[in-house]
Amino acid sequence: MEFKTHISVKNLNIWYGEQQALNNITIDIPDKKITAIIGPSGCGKTTLLKSFNRLIDLQDGVKVSGQVLVDGEDIYHPKVEVTHLRKKMGLLSQKPQVLPMSIYENVAYGLRIHGIKDKKKLDEVVQHYLKESSLWEEVKNRLHNSASKLSIGQQQRLCLSRGLAIEPEVILGDEPTSALDPISAERIEQRLLELKNQYTIVLVTHILRQARRLADYVIFLYLGNLIEHGPAQEFFNNPKYTKTQSYINGKFIEEHKIDKELNLKGTICPDNFVKAKLALEELKQGQVLKVIVDYEPAVVEVPKAMEFDGHKILEVKRLNLTDWEIIIQKQDGNYVI
Repeated sequence: MEFKTHISVKNLNIWYGEQQALNNITIDIPDKKITAIIGPSGCGKTTLLKSFNRLIDLQDGVKVSGQVLVDGEDIYHPKVEVTHLRKKMGLLSQKPQVLPMSIYENVAYGLRIHGIKDKKKLDEVVQHYLKESSLWEEVKNRLHNSASKLSIGQQQRLCLSRGLAIEPEVILGDEPTSALDPISAERIEQRLLELKNQYTIVLVTHILRQARRLADYVIFLYLGNLIEHGPAQEFFNNPKYTKTQSYINGKFIEEHKIDKELNLKGTICPDNFVKAKLALEELKQGQVLKVIVDYEPAVVEVPKAMEFDGHKILEVKRLNLTDWEIIIQKQDGNYVI
């Protein structure tokens, strides 16, 4: 399935002080689709999400290397105007963050900041985006009441209205339904499904059922590493790697015990997968070989050759700008060298 790319992440690394939160992430986010970022707590999901609008800049001691391209523009370039960038991004947090003002002014707030003062125009826009979030009918007779008097579910839909009112390109959701009751969560999910034809939507979620319901594309992170990504149906129905399989089946994720390491940096195809086959011959059934390559075609060709011989690819991981790690488990197979 082909996707048009809206956000492109290239070799992204992020540190909080001495702690590295993301390791060499390279991924494309499809345009006008729902992308779900999944993984255990502390795996870097929210860090990746907030790298898209540079909200991580607000934390002390953050260091970033690599690139995040939005509409082809590197948003971490020193000359990027961050306010302009954030206008492209609407954000829904875990807990609704309504402003201490009326329902009407919550939606109008961003518009006023961007210079819209005409009362008729403001009225039209406020009504439009309250309808977009399915909130208008519930609040149209109390627009000038305090937003804090709304239910939590209504507050989250108001935050959606406020985010949409500045006409972003992207909606970022950091577990946006985790604090909501099931009915309110369903309303938010339904609106997101309806809105994806107009916006690129990226959601962090710890609820696999939600990712299955909503996502067109899925990114799986584990301990700051990108383990697997792809179209949602393929990802959930036919995951490639054992860590992904364990996570979506609710099993404990184990680190692979490596029995042999092989450094094939500087080697090209077909020499690299011939040498990998020879190394596997020295292993017993079920043992694991780690191969390091720096020849990009080998990232596809070596796993393909190993699987053709009946072996199991446990993981393929980018280590840095030039190097990849391929983890192969020996299975009984017919060798052709």
